[in-house]
Amino acid sequence: MTVRTPRWRRGFNLTLLLSLIPLALAVATGCSNKPLNSPPEHIVAKPWANVGEVAPSRDGDTIAVAGLSEVLAGKPPTPTPGRPLNVLVMSGGGKYGAYTAGVLAGWTKSGTRPTFDIATGISSGAVTAALAFLGPKHDHQLEVSFTTLRRSDLFTWQPIRGLISGTGLMTSAPLEKTLEGDVDDEFMSELRDAHMAGRRLYIGTGNLLTNRFAVWDLGAIACSGRPDATVLVRKILLASCSVPGVVKPVEICVEVNGVRYTELHGDAGNFAQAFVRSPAGIPAESNFWILSAGKVYRDQHQKMPKIFGLLGAGISNSLYTLFRADLMKLYALCAVTKSHFNLMVMPQDFHGETSSAAFDPAELTRMFWLGYQMAAGAGEWLTTPPDTLPGEASPPRTGLEFLTPR
Repeated sequence: MTVRTPRWRRGFNLTLLLSLIPLALAVATGCSNKPLNSPPEHIVAKPWANVGEVAPSRDGDTIAVAGLSEVLAGKPPTPTPGRPLNVLVMSGGGKYGAYTAGVLAGWTKSGTRPTFDIATGISSGAVTAALAFLGPKHDHQLEVSFTTLRRSDLFTWQPIRGLISGTGLMTSAPLEKTLEGDVDDEFMSELRDAHMAGRRLYIGTGNLLTNRFAVWDLGAIACSGRPDATVLVRKILLASCSVPGVVKPVEICVEVNGVRYTELHGDAGNFAQAFVRSPAGIPAESNFWILSAGKVYRDQHQKMPKIFGLLGAGISNSLYTLFRADLMKLYALCAVTKSHFNLMVMPQDFHGETSSAAFDPAELTRMFWLGYQMAAGAGEWLTTPPDTLPGEASPPRTGLEFLTPR
């Protein structure tokens, strides 16, 4: 298998394109010429239970809030029984996924990489999470994919057709074709085996009609016996990488209370940057391994940005801020479950040679080996979210004269 991992991420540099999306969609006819068939608001606002499900999953935010509520009431959080889990959390990252691919390979080389009981992925991190979840045998596949990746392996431009139809300025046909060949019988068999062993792979997408975050249990889908299980897994992975307005959304038909509806799913990076689900809570002493495909702050501008640059920077900064906020939620979850928070991010002093929308194999290789060396060596894992230790956060300004630590 040679799954190609898409490039989109919170730090992508398509500032002009993203700023023009609302204008482009305003003159378009909409996502489809077909009338909308989205669930009504009173259904959207309620939780959807899977038909026939015996043991629903647990939401990480719900677990954290329940534990914090007990702490605020003066009681210790109720522990979850069971052995400690290894939880992998993958952010999106576009071409910066080359860094996380290197981390995974270097981690394997160090001999300390565990088998992941739970893996979650957002945006382009969804495909990386799936391959990491299936094991180190896929490390070479990740390396080859990321260090040779070209935009044409993922998307092709169709601006005129996209504006006329309103479906997106690019088509994901190349990626869709790749997934058709790579999410094959072997992939699905490995996924079923992992799920039957009690392990879970959760992938997030964004519902573009209801504006809600959706989480999919890919192992449960693989084990469902559905004749379209393989097609559905491909669709979910494709949707996770489809930036709304830029790439055509993925159509998925669902049935709620016996009524059929049509959903349009895309990249969920503007809903969440990192998340956790579990089949039955988080036992004490579990390990959260969070891999960031990129930095925690955007690089500073080298020259004064113009209007579209400022608009694009505002979007990108919001996504970076969302990622840091999600890290705080994960840290709170670790605190109330007495688990261990481990974060590895691209060093802030790494400087890319090209924009995040451009693909240069030499630069991709450089990022891969940076991640490899960091994980294969001492393992530069952070144990707290960024800017939370004493002395890391800047105090409020009381004037115009400042000092920085030497």
